[in-house]
Amino acid sequence: MDLIASHAQAASGIAPEAVPARPLPLHKIRAIAVSAPDWISGVKSENALNSTDPASLFNACRYAADLARRKVGAWGHSNWATPNSAVREHFLLMYSLEDMDRFKSLITSQRPNLLLLGAMTLCMPGAVECAKLAKDLLGDEILIVFGGRHVTETIYLQNERVRLPSTVCHHYGSPSRLMRTCEIPPIFDIVISGEAEHIVAEIGSALSSLPPGELTSIANRLQPNIPGYWIADFPSINRTIVSKGIPICYDDIPSSASIFGVSASFSVFDGRMTAHVFSDTGRGCVYDCTFCSERRTVTGGIQNIKGAPRRLYRQLKEAAFVMARDYPGRGASAFVEDSIFLSGSPAAISQFCELVEHEPIDIIFGGQFTIDQILRRKKLIERLGRNGLRYVFVGLETFEPEEIGGMSKDLDNKTCSWQDRFAEVLRTLGEAGISCGCALLFGLGERHASRVALLNVLIDYLGRTGQPVVLSANWAVQHPLRNTPESADEDYLRWGTPKGPLLDAFHRFGEASLEYPLAGVAPPVLSEVKDIVALLDKFEAINAKIKFNRPRSDRSFPLGKRSFTVNTCHQRHDIRREQL
Repeated sequence: MDLIASHAQAASGIAPEAVPARPLPLHKIRAIAVSAPDWISGVKSENALNSTDPASLFNACRYAADLARRKVGAWGHSNWATPNSAVREHFLLMYSLEDMDRFKSLITSQRPNLLLLGAMTLCMPGAVECAKLAKDLLGDEILIVFGGRHVTETIYLQNERVRLPSTVCHHYGSPSRLMRTCEIPPIFDIVISGEAEHIVAEIGSALSSLPPGELTSIANRLQPNIPGYWIADFPSINRTIVSKGIPICYDDIPSSASIFGVSASFSVFDGRMTAHVFSDTGRGCVYDCTFCSERRTVTGGIQNIKGAPRRLYRQLKEAAFVMARDYPGRGASAFVEDSIFLSGSPAAISQFCELVEHEPIDIIFGGQFTIDQILRRKKLIERLGRNGLRYVFVGLETFEPEEIGGMSKDLDNKTCSWQDRFAEVLRTLGEAGISCGCALLFGLGERHASRVALLNVLIDYLGRTGQPVVLSANWAVQHPLRNTPESADEDYLRWGTPKGPLLDAFHRFGEASLEYPLAGVAPPVLSEVKDIVALLDKFEAINAKIKFNRPRSDRSFPLGKRSFTVNTCHQRHDIRREQL
């Protein structure tokens, strides 16, 4: 019986004696999962938003980890078959090459035979370094599976409906292409593009029953009917397998919080423990802004929105249970990692609210909306506020959309300016008792004077209203984005920013790069980046003073002619990175 079938029978409630016994695996799976570093050196600034958990890597591995937890199949005998807190010891989120000693220690202590390595585009050089080290230490004893957003953007089908190996396309920066052309050594044994939950589980199962180095036999075990939209490429044996595109039933997969536990605490939620939760409606955004790597034309459309309210409710309920069990008396919170909360669907949001109102959960949460969505759905936002929404993160980017060629999400540009609508968002959220954080994105072609003006306005808002409570700054990076011509000749093997003063300044940002600016946009200039960092530091100093001097409840501050109540806590979040 294969792994998927055995899991399906277990989920169906069939008695254990009705399931044929499966022989013990020939080799115990010893797996580690690692998020590759995206910086050549240094550490993240304390004031930069950052996640301490590889939340998306947890998502990619949660099916295999669930099998391990329930003692099912080969994964039930693996090193992941441990309590929630212990399984985290096999995961590593790296930031820069200065974390290589931690990676080496993990390799030498665990002696894994399976390395699951995830990366976004700026992590590509780091992924190469990690794989080289693992092969140097363990040789053919370790199978390296490479995936993540960068692989998904560089290995793809031109037409998702024609799912044949002959139709697979490779961007110039595809790791498989780079190995086949000998531009990098043969360090990645299997390269996975797309949804990895089930294919990862099957790779581990195949590995456990075969001698080391049997790539052809593993490839023979991976059948196209394994659920998910995925491509599995084996560069060293020149073989590619494409899934049939059987949808993953995310309703049946437990949340990451229930499998891996919770370790974060976002201070915007008043010291409660904080889980990452998902509605599992797709890999990107409903909008199509040209500068965004999550835009609809790259990541695909929304999937199974009808089941999303129920899935999100279940994940919040599971997270609340885990935190109450592991941190009694601490309180529970969650950040919904959808690109847009339930894709901004009024019907889905209403259904979610009905579920919470029918059976409340002791948890508060945050999520992401666009500016125009908030203003178009004020009643729904207020309803969410009554049901636990305490924090909203919006993509502000700029106050001058016309400077950057416009934005797909700028729907109501004929009614009033982007800045005026943002001010109205602060009012709307404040009146509902919801805090607001902002994502800023520079390097879109805007003037430096516009950047300075934007930050000065936000500093003024903060001083007068207590909002926004969080700023997350990024510098736009040109991603592969599959078949976009702007990146067609880029292999992405250079570090995004070399060592030096610009790198030091960029540790204050989330994603940023000197080497990969957007096509047609000048690279960042050190003096201008320093100007931005100085203004961000000024914002943080005012924010810290506000938090120190004001009580935690009934804070009312004027904005224009109106007043509203805000929560002036601070949060650290910026989930990284990979699907695997």
